[in-house]
Amino acid sequence: MPAPETTGDDTPATVVFTTEDLPPSQRLDAWNAAFGSLNTITVPETGEAIGSRSENHRLDLGLVLGVTQVSPARFSRDLVRARRDSLDHWVLRVIRRGESRLRHPGFISRLGPGEPLLFSMHETWDVEWTEAEWVSLCISRDLHPELSARLGALPRGRLGGVGAGLLADLMLALPRRLAEASAAEIPSLAEATRAAITAFLHAGTSPSFFVADLAKERVRQMVRKHITSARLTPARLAAAAGLSRSALYRLFEAEGGVAAYIRDMRLALVHSALRDPASAGLSIAELAAAHGFPEPSAFSRAFRQVYGATPGEVRASGLPGPAPPPRRATSLVAPPANSVGDFAALLYGTPGRRGDGRPLG
Repeated sequence: MPAPETTGDDTPATVVFTTEDLPPSQRLDAWNAAFGSLNTITVPETGEAIGSRSENHRLDLGLVLGVTQVSPARFSRDLVRARRDSLDHWVLRVIRRGESRLRHPGFISRLGPGEPLLFSMHETWDVEWTEAEWVSLCISRDLHPELSARLGALPRGRLGGVGAGLLADLMLALPRRLAEASAAEIPSLAEATRAAITAFLHAGTSPSFFVADLAKERVRQMVRKHITSARLTPARLAAAAGLSRSALYRLFEAEGGVAAYIRDMRLALVHSALRDPASAGLSIAELAAAHGFPEPSAFSRAFRQVYGATPGEVRASGLPGPAPPPRRATSLVAPPANSVGDFAALLYGTPGRRGDGRPLG
């Protein structure tokens, strides 16, 4: 089994997933084992061959270029998964061939080749694909806050206009240009990509257009930095951010307010820790306290309300998520159960899947 490409510091530069060498009867199980924690994958009962291949290349910390090929399939991400994994990266996607029909909160789109799409991974979705290939750029909110704020000022869904079309052309050309680039040229390619996103999508707009979104991204960073502290409260956060309580609430109104945002992030971190073998030596109460829940009974009630199961049930069963197929039968470059984690390592430049309780995004 080949290993992922690495940089000089032993962090992955490329992560590849493929079902190409698997028996047809095992491909859907392997596909779900790799990405079932992100979304459920189903295929039409038409007898067509099932297959998937994705290559993800790190252009820079927090900026990943992906090329994905799929047979006809449906991807469904529900609220439980969105709350559980804490992924909230921005994604720009352009289809090279094929079509998709997307149902995201706030928009429904049918997309064909060359039409750019913007969405966030913290959302739910339901996507139906024909046989297709697409190129995507995944952008970390934490590592690129100003660019993230600019993206946050745009409407979700299909992006229109000449600038969006130019960005789509650039994205479709990026995989070939990356293959031609030397290691020394990749940072310049990353910088040009970030500049193009800003220039093409915000030509002629005033900086005030995204001021609120930039403020929100800065508050998000403060929350993530102090998420395990029981002293992290809306009042302290507002004071540190230089905002009134009402202004802070308005920034996070879509999430139910900043208190709900902090609670949900903490719950997601505990959920991840409960399923992490590295945390097996800690009691549930210790894990809860380490993530800002000093009162066990209040933590248990909140956890069950969000996940529909007790912390003990999640730890005992490893819920949710399908078990991976036998490793001897796979051709995955990365172990199937860790594929989403391998992507996080690619995005952040960490040596392996995060098991320290920190959010992936």
